[in-house]
Amino acid sequence: MQIQKEGYEVLWTDFGFQLSIFLSYNPFELTHLMEYAYSPYSQQKQAQKRGGKLSKIKLPKGVKKWVGIIIGILVLILFILYLMLGELRFFANHFFGLTFFSKNYVVILQNDYELRPGGGFITGYGEISTFMGFPGDLAFKNSYEIDTKSYVTPPYPHEELLKNEWYQGYTFRDANWDPNFPGSAEELIKFYQEKFPEKDVDGLIVVNFSLIEALIDELGSVSLNGKELTRNNLFSELEFEVNNIDRHNVDDLQNRKNILGELAVELISKAKRHPFKTRDLLVKGLNNKNLYLWLENERLQKKLAEKEWANSMEPIERNDFLAVNLANLGSKKADRYVQTEVYYYANITKELPEITTEVTIRYPGFINTYSDNYKGYLRLYIPKGADVTQLPLDSQEQGEGEFKMIGTKIILPAGSKTSLSYTYTLPRNIFLHDQYQLRLIKQSGSETFYKLTVETAEGKLMESDTFDTRENRALFMGKLENDIDLALQILPDTTPPYPIEQEFEDLTHINIIWNEPMDSVTANNPQNFSIADLNQNNENTDEVNVIYTELIQPNIIQLEVEGITEQALEYYRIDMNGLKDQTGIQILPSPKSITVVQRIKPKSEVLEIRLGEIPQTEDAPAIE
Repeated sequence: MQIQKEGYEVLWTDFGFQLSIFLSYNPFELTHLMEYAYSPYSQQKQAQKRGGKLSKIKLPKGVKKWVGIIIGILVLILFILYLMLGELRFFANHFFGLTFFSKNYVVILQNDYELRPGGGFITGYGEISTFMGFPGDLAFKNSYEIDTKSYVTPPYPHEELLKNEWYQGYTFRDANWDPNFPGSAEELIKFYQEKFPEKDVDGLIVVNFSLIEALIDELGSVSLNGKELTRNNLFSELEFEVNNIDRHNVDDLQNRKNILGELAVELISKAKRHPFKTRDLLVKGLNNKNLYLWLENERLQKKLAEKEWANSMEPIERNDFLAVNLANLGSKKADRYVQTEVYYYANITKELPEITTEVTIRYPGFINTYSDNYKGYLRLYIPKGADVTQLPLDSQEQGEGEFKMIGTKIILPAGSKTSLSYTYTLPRNIFLHDQYQLRLIKQSGSETFYKLTVETAEGKLMESDTFDTRENRALFMGKLENDIDLALQILPDTTPPYPIEQEFEDLTHINIIWNEPMDSVTANNPQNFSIADLNQNNENTDEVNVIYTELIQPNIIQLEVEGITEQALEYYRIDMNGLKDQTGIQILPSPKSITVVQRIKPKSEVLEIRLGEIPQTEDAPAIE
């Protein structure tokens, strides 16, 4: 039997009734529902349906009222807890999809001070299983335990930069090689299930060392093995524990990173005592890619990507795109000290927009216990339709899915720097009319600083919520905390053009330089110009005619004239009428007058070499 009453739905079952609350809620009205549910009439109807006898149900006096109050309080508490989750409500909303029945998740620990495409070298892994919504224990192990049965050929240039007497080829700990992490997830799971074929993987949870540092910094120090670990000494103490072993002892090598498991237990204990700080740190980690996930459930994975919690590279139609990705291959923890800066210049005044990207990597100081001279691989991901015109020496260029990839090996001794420059053009149809949009991808674990300049035609103005616009230029500077979409709008030109300089090239040519590109039709019409001698410094009057005009550069009009005699520093008035810029805005006023002074620039002495002749010098003998 189903009853509907003022926003409630009561479903009667053989075992009692189930309350489903929607729209509005008033716990005291539950007593009226209960009176109806337990009334003789309702029970009789239910008994008739079952073909059985009616059993009387009697509640003690006052119980009905208190049941309603208790249920109301419980719902209120759950609702408050739900609100307190903040952005983590995403996981509460999908709780059953993430945890119900049997689920198995692999937790991956990355050291972002040894930077890799997915965020850092994979130093350890953990396993956490859930059953019917309840999580099991979390245990961490050394990533070196996941080995391969045979040598797997690694992607370029792993073998070249990493190979030594201990190198084992491509393994689980190096398999976060695809900057688009869903691609790496497939490789990681393949290695994991080769080692543990009986285990399913429902998702990957990736944690960077920087997040662990942030947790200790905010939640307080952690006691481990008799030592007090803070953010300041965490790195050095863990490095000591990991490396203070006999490297020829197999057991020592296998157990050397199990300290991470002990650290995780302590951190989880502290997190339970500081739920709000922990919530904020986890959300920040998700947003800055020090924490991200991959899920086998395609629907939930898509939602993760939409929230930018999946470390995926998603292109946008008709957008510029840039991802700068650096991999440390054999430099120990040198990324703790290396500084990377990207300068990006987009010239969108040309028929095909031209992009120049310069990546500068600085490695100040000297190598120490934790670092070595830098060896790595830098990859740029740009739009697939880009036409690359300039590359660093020995770079590789190839298509990868929706992108074009340019890869360059890096060999950088400590105490030096290198700059790599890339130039390419983009198809004009990649942009919407009078709009420019750029998606910048942050590499997980990186602290790269960006300086961007976008330039449009002179005389144009721009507006933007993400760029700092200054006349016909838009600027962006800062360290990327997450992926970012930058956009600007080029405003309609409403400002008349004006000349910024005029000069004699010789007695028959005068150049007028404008503040912006000019319209060729009005510029190439000699009737729009006239010149008069002002006789300011010479009484001789030149009768000047404009016989030809030409737009020799987008913003330079050249007048070819006759009748001007040599009168140094004499003043002439040029009258111009009806001239327009490229967008059709006419000069104001029209006609407009400007003054030009007769200063003829001396031509540089040019050594003319005629065919068959060789210029002689005092030191070189003549050739007969």
